[in-house]
Amino acid sequence: MWYLGLPMEPDVNLVNGGMMRTKVVYQSTTGNTKKVAGAIANAVGCTAEPVSAATIDEPVDMLFLGASIHAKDVDPSVRKFIEGLDAPLVKRVTVFGTGFEESRNKAVGIMKDLLARRGIAVTDKCYFCLGRFVLFNRHHPDTQDLTGAEEFARSVLPD
Repeated sequence: MWYLGLPMEPDVNLVNGGMMRTKVVYQSTTGNTKKVAGAIANAVGCTAEPVSAATIDEPVDMLFLGASIHAKDVDPSVRKFIEGLDAPLVKRVTVFGTGFEESRNKAVGIMKDLLARRGIAVTDKCYFCLGRFVLFNRHHPDTQDLTGAEEFARSVLPD
């Protein structure tokens, strides 16, 4: 990537006229959270990475972390990822999730709590939309949900 004729590192993104390191990491069992992660990554100019392949070994200004609830908890891979984060490398995290309306606060709440225990700053805002599962929420996330995710991502980044 180039900026003003100078090469930029591949994970440094131009955000709101400034340079910022952003990452989008997600865990998705059914593909719903992956779709939302892709929309967020598109909005902030990076690539969404599955939690199983993601590493953070350089400073990140904003990490978007997404998951959903299965069997009343986040996937163990999300817990392992958070436990493995080097707190000084992550300036701030914004969480997002998908699922049933009843699980709206659970997935983001669990992630926020785990991150806070590690001493990692978490934004107050989070994004959640319905996710398709078997015969429920069949058309979600839909275009409106994905547009909402993009708008949300841009709204939490500094001006």
